[in-house]
Amino acid sequence: MNWGRAIGAGLAAGFVQNIANFVMHGLVLGGMYLDQPAFVQEPENMAMQIVWFLVIALVLGVVASLLFASSRQSWQPGVKGGLHFGVLLGAVVGFQQFYLTLVVNDFPYHVAWLWLAVDVISFGIGGMVLGAVYKRAE
Repeated sequence: MNWGRAIGAGLAAGFVQNIANFVMHGLVLGGMYLDQPAFVQEPENMAMQIVWFLVIALVLGVVASLLFASSRQSWQPGVKGGLHFGVLLGAVVGFQQFYLTLVVNDFPYHVAWLWLAVDVISFGIGGMVLGAVYKRAE
């Protein structure tokens, strides 16, 4: 495994995933959150949350990239293999959202399903970046 290339690919994937998550959570689902009191945030807290969203997306991208790079030969070449990897990883990560419905009072069940879909999509997009950047040795 080329560590430098894996970390670079992970940072690129994390950055792209962060943009995808902003579009899906902020623009597509943003109106839904306004109707849910648990998701309404104070404006003064938002700036720091945006920083944490980016940091966490970059860390997740690097960790996913290291997993992808260590198993690269198992996946198809190019973007297609990255997409396959990303969708599966997104499903694994996304299903943990259902834990929230069990432990958070009044956590909307439909939101867990939406977040699962967002995770599958965003990790799929991130996986495509990984597949494009971290090539498979032939």
